[in-house]
Amino acid sequence: MRIQLTVQRRLSPFLLGTALSISLLGTGCRSTPEANAAIPSIPVKLETLQTATTQESSEFVGNLEAVQIVEILPESNGRIEQILVEPGQEVDAGQVIMVIKPDQSLPDYEAALAAVDIATKEHENALKQLDIAKAKQDSASSELELYDTYVPSAQMLVEEGALEQLRLDEILQEQVVSRNNLITAGEQVAAAEIALAQAEDSIRQAQAQADASLVSVQFKEVYAPISGVLDDLPVKLGDFVSTGQTAVAKVAQMEALFLNIEVPSNRSMQLRTGLTVELIDPTSKEQLATGSLTFVSPTVNTEGQTILTKARFRNPDGNLRDGQNVQARIIWETQPGLLIPTTAISQVGGKSFVFLVDDEPNENEQEVVRLSPVELGAIQGNSYQVMAGLEAGDRIAVSNILKLRDGVPIQPES
Repeated sequence: MRIQLTVQRRLSPFLLGTALSISLLGTGCRSTPEANAAIPSIPVKLETLQTATTQESSEFVGNLEAVQIVEILPESNGRIEQILVEPGQEVDAGQVIMVIKPDQSLPDYEAALAAVDIATKEHENALKQLDIAKAKQDSASSELELYDTYVPSAQMLVEEGALEQLRLDEILQEQVVSRNNLITAGEQVAAAEIALAQAEDSIRQAQAQADASLVSVQFKEVYAPISGVLDDLPVKLGDFVSTGQTAVAKVAQMEALFLNIEVPSNRSMQLRTGLTVELIDPTSKEQLATGSLTFVSPTVNTEGQTILTKARFRNPDGNLRDGQNVQARIIWETQPGLLIPTTAISQVGGKSFVFLVDDEPNENEQEVVRLSPVELGAIQGNSYQVMAGLEAGDRIAVSNILKLRDGVPIQPES
């Protein structure tokens, strides 16, 4: 009986011992001619290992949040007359989403219009009073100019004896009265101008109140302040809403989302903005999106000894949702290494093995595979990082793994 011993090259002491055990268990006696007959080969797909980019990464859990969410509050009291959108609908900034019929009675508007009419009539009366006062002022001014012209002539006539002094005194007294009348007329003009200005202010105030009342009795349109996706509506047709109450709608911008990640403070030396972050679905483990760190807090949370970071992710297809629970993988460093598919791994006794194509064919010139131990690192996508046991250029089986055994011949598939 001949015992065949195969030792995998380049193995650590631990892997070397494991390889010896597997090789001894997988060999047997070949003492009969039948043992040299060709053994049916198993069709398998092979993969030639090549140097790839491996990553050092850490995984965290968090909830996504929209970059911007705006709650829309009613700006007037009233009842919802129309709802023009549906929950989940995409809306544009400035788009009308609902119409409110204000809770404002028509008599209030009519009373405001009556106040405008009253103010207008008061203005017309003030204007008439100003015209009268100006007419009196013009008359008093003309009369005074006449006396101012006549008095010097009268004084000359008195000096010549053609006019009595008594009459001159009367004329002088009439001149004083005329001057006083002009002063009084000027005061009346000033008072009338003040009254006119007050009447004009009253008209403006009454008109502003009427305009406000008109707005109150008109239907109020509610607009979307930003573009985004409309959340579920908390109101329905006929509901009464009031200024400052609970929002009537909520719009979220979903083109991008943030993820808050609490990173242990022992990673502080590696933390920096720009690090690549991958979103992983916690159920399927599939990669959902790739983003980067945009914020690293300058302080440490004293309770948990963590550092708050924020990663931003684009969401062009709308697959990510606000509040969605996701796993995030921060990639600290990338370097050359080997990756092997997770489907190529066999577990024996709690240890990992692959079926490595032997450098030498068997006695029947058939390619065979050997069960070879490997040390594995972190999972990267659908592959494991290889820490030891394999090197670039090695060929391993990646299909029909359950049918393979140590030393079994194979038929490579294209």
